[in-house]
Amino acid sequence: MPKLIKPRKHAYQRHACRQCTAVFVEASHLGTHVRTIHSTTHTRSPPRTLLSNTPTDSGHEKRRDHACPHCAAAFGAAGDLTKHVRTLHEKRRDHACPHCAAAFGTARNLTRHVRTVHEKRRDHACPHCVAAFGLMSHLTRHVRAMHEKRKDHACPHCAAAFGQANNLTTHVRTVHEKRKDHACPHCAAAFGTAGGLKTHVRTVHERRKDHACPHCAAAFGQAGHLTKHVRTMHKDDGEDGLLLLLRSA
Repeated sequence: MPKLIKPRKHAYQRHACRQCTAVFVEASHLGTHVRTIHSTTHTRSPPRTLLSNTPTDSGHEKRRDHACPHCAAAFGAAGDLTKHVRTLHEKRRDHACPHCAAAFGTARNLTRHVRTVHEKRRDHACPHCVAAFGLMSHLTRHVRAMHEKRKDHACPHCAAAFGQANNLTTHVRTVHEKRKDHACPHCAAAFGTAGGLKTHVRTVHERRKDHACPHCAAAFGQAGHLTKHVRTMHKDDGEDGLLLLLRSA
C-alpha cells in the first residue's frame, strides 16, 4: 500500500483524468476534457487528484457535439466552434500585427506570424542537413520531399509527381492550364505565380540585388543565382557559405 502524502495547506487541488495523463487545475476543465475526448464512457466518474495512484487508460475517441450551422464541421468544444465561425464564415481578423498590416483570425496565427516573419526565428532544424524552418509543418514537408524523396502528389494530366501539394497545384495551373494570373504593373509581363512576379519586379524594375555573396563582393537578384555562384566560384571555401544561405532563407 503506497503511503498517502497529505497535501500542504492552501495548495491548489489538481484534477487528473482517469483515462489518460491529462491534468487540470479546474474541475470544470476536466469535465469538458472527458466529454470531448473520452466519448466511449458516458458514466460520470469522480475526478482523481495527483495524490491518487490510479492507473490510466489509453485511447482518445472524440465527441463532436457542437455542429457548425454553416457547413459540415463539428467540434468537441463550444469555443472551437465559435472560433471556426468567426474565422471561416464571418471572415473576422481581430488579431492585427503590430509590425505590419497583416491581421489574423486567431491569436495563435498572429503569434506564429510575428515569430517567423518579423523575428525571423527558425526554431525547427532539419536533422539531415543545415536547413531550418520557422514552422514544424514546413520542416516535415522539407524532410518528406528532400530527404525521403517522397512524391505523393501525382499530376492527373502527365507523369509528373511532387512532394508538396502546392507544387502540384502550381504545376497544373501554369503548365496545363497555361494560366498567368499575375500581371506586372510596370510592363506587359505576366507570370503564373506570385513569386515569379515578385522576383521580376524586384530584379528588373527595382534592380535590387539582395543576395550578397559571403565570400566576395558579388551580389544577385535571386537566391538561386547566388547559390550557383557560391558552388561554382567558391567550392574550395567549404560549406560555410551555403550554410549561411540556407539558415537565412
